[in-house]
Amino acid sequence: MSASNPDLVHALRGGTVETFHRGALAIVDADGTLVTSLGDVDRPIFSRSACKLLQALPLVASGAAEAFGLDDAELAMACASHSGEPAHVATVARVLAKAGLEGSALECGAHWPYADSAIKSMARAGELPTALHNNCSGKHAGFVCVGCLMARAAGREPAEFVRGYIWPDHPVMREVTAALAGATGAGLATAPG
Repeated sequence: MSASNPDLVHALRGGTVETFHRGALAIVDADGTLVTSLGDVDRPIFSRSACKLLQALPLVASGAAEAFGLDDAELAMACASHSGEPAHVATVARVLAKAGLEGSALECGAHWPYADSAIKSMARAGELPTALHNNCSGKHAGFVCVGCLMARAAGREPAEFVRGYIWPDHPVMREVTAALAGATGAGLATAPG
């Protein structure tokens, strides 16, 4: 974070500033015209999970969400991170099932849930985390749905077609990259590393 960015948040302990967080903010109107700003708002950022909503655009725009009958909860899972709790895992599994696939189709890796109660429950049952527990599995399930619809259109086997969807040259990721570029006006070539 640039030193020119102002303190936006002060965390207090007993009336004393314990930590502070600098940042930049921009407020724009409906036309995208800058109304007010603080800090270096032109500096490129690495948005991480904040762009999941944009990454989910192809899921809707392609017709995959409609084709697979995704409900609001399932669509929301593709637009956000989750903490790997049982309800989240079940929702992601349902999305994949609607596309005719299972958790093994996900290429996001596995990690333990964030909630201690979920970790303890899994440990007591002798379960290990799967890709379904990954906080990004909903987004990845959305990618898989897009790939399954593409496979249908091409007369290809979905599980085979979606393999490698995480790589930049895969048709699914090309759609996601195009959606990000269209929404932000920036391509990956200019994205910060």
